Amino acid sequence: MPIQLGESLPPGDAHAVSVSMPTWHDTEGWAKRDPAVLSQLKSGYPRFYMPHLVRRLARRLLGWKETQLPEELTVASSADLFPSRDMALACREFLRKDLAKAVGQTVEVLEITFDGRICVVDDKSPGGLIMATRTGDEHAKCLTEKPANCLARHVYAVVYPDTVAAHAKSFWQHTGFGISSRFADFWLQHAPFLQRMPGELKVQEPGQILPKTGSDTSFMISSAIANSYGHDVNYENVRLFHTGMSAITHTAIALKKAMGDRDQVFRVGVFGFLYVDTFKVLSKVLGFEFVLYGNASPEDMDRLDADLASGLRLGALFTEFPGNPLLGSLDIARLRRLSLRHDFALVVDDTVGTSVNLDILPHCDVICTSLTKMFSGGCNVMGGSVVLNPHATYHVLFDQAFGHIYQDVYFVLDSATMLSNSLDFEHRIRKASRTAEIMVAQLRASAAVGRVYYPQGSSTQHLYDRVAKPYEETGRRYGFLLSIAFVTPAAAIAFHDALDVAKGPSLGTNFTLMCAYTLLAHYAELDVVAEYGLREHLVRISVGLEGADYLAGLVAEALAAAEGQS
Repeated sequence: MPIQLGESLPPGDAHAVSVSMPTWHDTEGWAKRDPAVLSQLKSGYPRFYMPHLVRRLARRLLGWKETQLPEELTVASSADLFPSRDMALACREFLRKDLAKAVGQTVEVLEITFDGRICVVDDKSPGGLIMATRTGDEHAKCLTEKPANCLARHVYAVVYPDTVAAHAKSFWQHTGFGISSRFADFWLQHAPFLQRMPGELKVQEPGQILPKTGSDTSFMISSAIANSYGHDVNYENVRLFHTGMSAITHTAIALKKAMGDRDQVFRVGVFGFLYVDTFKVLSKVLGFEFVLYGNASPEDMDRLDADLASGLRLGALFTEFPGNPLLGSLDIARLRRLSLRHDFALVVDDTVGTSVNLDILPHCDVICTSLTKMFSGGCNVMGGSVVLNPHATYHVLFDQAFGHIYQDVYFVLDSATMLSNSLDFEHRIRKASRTAEIMVAQLRASAAVGRVYYPQGSSTQHLYDRVAKPYEETGRRYGFLLSIAFVTPAAAIAFHDALDVAKGPSLGTNFTLMCAYTLLAHYAELDVVAEYGLREHLVRISVGLEGADYLAGLVAEALAAAEGQS
């Protein structure tokens, strides 16, 4: 039975990170910002759809600001919330560019403490993470020392006029810096000044209310991640972030600090048509010049090789293995040789490939992963990680650069959820991968299917196999994600609507999750992405933990509907 439009995924979870869009028409409505669809959404992916709990806290803090600073910031009508001063300052500087010529309008940062004290962060404060600075305030010191009870003592509100609301939304989305729904919920429930009768409540520090296991939780997650990669990686080589995009954003900033002094312009390479927000944070937010090799093909590799030989200077190159959503694999060994020969950092996003199925670390400097996906699987908590290759040429330099900007702002209730969710990560990856291979074979046998994008059986399988970890009992595994191009648009829509699984944004969930990927991620640029093989009617499936026979029955019914439209 389809989950209703707008219901959270998982249903009823206040911290869900997906939302149900059961029909193709629903997805089109979301992409077109149809009020009839948007008004029904109870949740969404938190970077694209600010959680209701976060919105509620922002409204409450704006109201509190009016009682405490009556003469200040009278033009400001909206607020976004961040867990650290540096992240808030980065947002402030980003938004101020859009108000450079506006009269009487401004963007400011408010520091608000758990007991209700509030102050304006003055303009003498440095510009935040994007300028690779470390502030000297009490909260920054607290974060550096990383006791768990520090992580909710302050919240930073960037207040701004509605004229820059669209840019504020893009910063929230692209960087992943915003606070989580659990952080907001904790403040709404426990911050004394937000309660109905604050004068009758005993003022407590967050550390007196929160679990005392925050540091232990982060250590356990980092250690588990380190163990999954091998190659002498230990927990000190792992940095945890509260979102996957925050991990990528911090990586880009750290690498600029480490590698950016050689040229006036810090230029990055992008190999493959990467996830949309990786593009946007590198170009729009950080302002890096970048060179795109969007097909990640052998011809693109030859072009990159020739460009480097002709004098192209890169500070870093970002790629995915395998790519999402077309699941192609690249010659990672050749790319590594180019990075060593031409002195740039190689960064790989392995969220789809995972450390369970692939052994990529020897071929790169940095691995970024969205822990929100299959590492968690629960679809109810965000997180990200960065793993530094301890054997990389510039490991010490990269480690020092991260040390200058890194602050552990992973909220203890989020990290505790992530730890609990991730305990059976390897088992879940193996099971979902086995089921996905069975589903791929079933789909490829249908006359309604034009092509199934999956590492196994693709023209680049040999490149995947070079870095695949063999399972002793079953051989290599090719992952839980696949995409389908149907012979006609009508067949794609019929299959999508008929397949009785959850439908919505995200991937790597314990339940099978399908989406009309190109509409969700690239509706405003369909002609552009078509040049890189992303068809408008592409269907993506993230295979979950349901039984293979059960899913095969559902797929057979959906294929029958598609074949009727072929």
